[in-house]
Amino acid sequence: MPNVLFITPLTNPIHIFTIIISIILVVPFVSRLIKVPPIFGLILAGLVIGPNGTGLLANEQGISIFSAVGLLYIMFLAGLEINMSSFLQSKNKSLFFGAATFIIPLCIGFCILRYVLNFSFLPALLVASMFSTHTLLSYPIASRLNITRRESVVVTIGGTIITDTAVLILLTVITTEFQGKLNGLFWLQLISLLFIFVVLVLWGLPKVARWYFNTIQSDSTQQYVFVLVALFLSAMLGKFAGIEPIVGAFLSGLALNRVIPHHSPLMNRTVFIGNAIFIPFFLIGVGMLVDLKILFSGFDTIFLAAILIVIAIVGKYLAALLTQLIFRYSRADRNLIFGLSSSHAAATIAVILVGFNLGILDEKVLNGTILLILVTCMISSFVTEKAGREVAIEETDSANDMNLGTEKILVPVANPETFRKLIDVAMLTKLPNTDSMIYALSIVNDDEDAQQTVLNHKKIMEQLTLHAASTDTSVTPITRVDINIPTGISRTVKELQATNIVMGWSGRSSTANYFFGNIIDNLLENTQQMVMVVKVDQSISRLRNIFVLVPNNADREIGFAGWINAIIGLAKNTGGKVVFLASVRTTEILKNRLREYKFFNDDSFVVYEFYPNVDNIPFEANGKDLLIAVAARQSTLSYSRRHLIIPKIMSHLANERSFIIIYPEQVEVPYN
Repeated sequence: MPNVLFITPLTNPIHIFTIIISIILVVPFVSRLIKVPPIFGLILAGLVIGPNGTGLLANEQGISIFSAVGLLYIMFLAGLEINMSSFLQSKNKSLFFGAATFIIPLCIGFCILRYVLNFSFLPALLVASMFSTHTLLSYPIASRLNITRRESVVVTIGGTIITDTAVLILLTVITTEFQGKLNGLFWLQLISLLFIFVVLVLWGLPKVARWYFNTIQSDSTQQYVFVLVALFLSAMLGKFAGIEPIVGAFLSGLALNRVIPHHSPLMNRTVFIGNAIFIPFFLIGVGMLVDLKILFSGFDTIFLAAILIVIAIVGKYLAALLTQLIFRYSRADRNLIFGLSSSHAAATIAVILVGFNLGILDEKVLNGTILLILVTCMISSFVTEKAGREVAIEETDSANDMNLGTEKILVPVANPETFRKLIDVAMLTKLPNTDSMIYALSIVNDDEDAQQTVLNHKKIMEQLTLHAASTDTSVTPITRVDINIPTGISRTVKELQATNIVMGWSGRSSTANYFFGNIIDNLLENTQQMVMVVKVDQSISRLRNIFVLVPNNADREIGFAGWINAIIGLAKNTGGKVVFLASVRTTEILKNRLREYKFFNDDSFVVYEFYPNVDNIPFEANGKDLLIAVAARQSTLSYSRRHLIIPKIMSHLANERSFIIIYPEQVEVPYN
């Protein structure tokens, strides 16, 4: 079909790639200037340069490959970035939304097509199933706004996999029935292959990944190549199992979710390359499918396209509305669910093309579907952008309500073997969506070797800065010369007006095991900021459980909100489930106080009358669980003599166990 300007399409690969990469560079900038979502701008650019626009580029194999990769990458990132703890907690909600967004559009579409437009049974069912599909086209908007861990987003992602899998299985059943091959052998083969595929990806892939990353720790290039191989191999196996590759891509993301730390160079690299190259290619490829000449092909096509568009939008909106009403989501969350689930692209065109090629559907349905893709992608990008900003503002306001001011985290570092872990703890305990400032402090004793020591510490600081930069986190290094380390830390705390201090500890106490050691004990005595004493032998970027030992009256301290915020940040950034262990009285108080945070549920609280002993805690020693003990300085409301034995108890834990002791911000109780 000739293009509108009769331009001969470019064939030189360098010219083609230059055009596309230039569009990826310029279009988002222009889109923001004219207040159009960049996603829609890229789709529109694809329409303009594609074979149905100016004809500058043909939809040839190279572009199709990159576009297909982009779709798989979107689904992979959705599984990789999802909060597994929230995903497991909201699995029933995802199941409900998946069922709603599958059944409601399917029923509405089938009834209208069958009994109003007089489609025969199989064509009506096939086209109706197309309404149930959706592509997470606007997921990059949620990722850019850093709201991918919002429950409404998690529920939408889970529902996407459920409805798309159901539709694609239904597509297989319809086409098999049309060919007269639907029998018991078909169902046996489908179920057995699906079972084998799920076991291989969700059980086998994490084991292989852990082994590989432990073996190839220093070669970051090979680690990323492994991620790509895992992604596309899972997609290919999904195709062999009888489901679409997008489901395999999502499952591979879930499989690697707990293997790749969220704050790590590998995660940063994986997300960056996808957002910079592959996903924009897919969006441009979607635009190249659209043919506006359909608008001039007759009233029947326009009328059918309008009906298809209305059914698709109404069906998806009703599913989002029902989910909002059942689970009492906000209006912004409802619109976010609708925005994410309203775009029809890859799975939709796959369903219709299969029906068209088999002769089940005619060209009018195919052309109407192309217009449906254009309109729903436009609506999806605009709605998601608007609702996503409202949700992001809500989360930021909520975080600000829990903070008294700008969070400034000071991390004194000295040991090159542990400084990365301390910085990781600082990054993980800060609240997401907040402008926290992290300072790495190196103290040099003022003696005759001070100059050489400063140079040695400078090298450590350079490594630390590179480590933080690889996770897209800014850390400000500070080196100062002082009479001793405790004095230097205390002075820096005052100069920076630090709010939190993260200190490393070897786990070995001094003086009959009742004290940490000179530096930490002096710091606790001379400061009132929140201090986190950390002993971490393994990475805590991914946790299963976070056990928090809470003393009586901890809720009455001025620093209560501070350590709760740190635990919320740790849980959100690692995906770990928080379990508070406290007395009966304190547990009830915590439940009442923490309702305002909207993050914890009844499973987050367990009665434990043995504070601060840890003998009866279901605590693993393999790095999957973390123990946090909330302590207190002397002469404060929650202090008791039992706090004196905390260093002794922690020093007797197994070497493999990671723990943090938190001394909240405190004010002394005046003596009468």
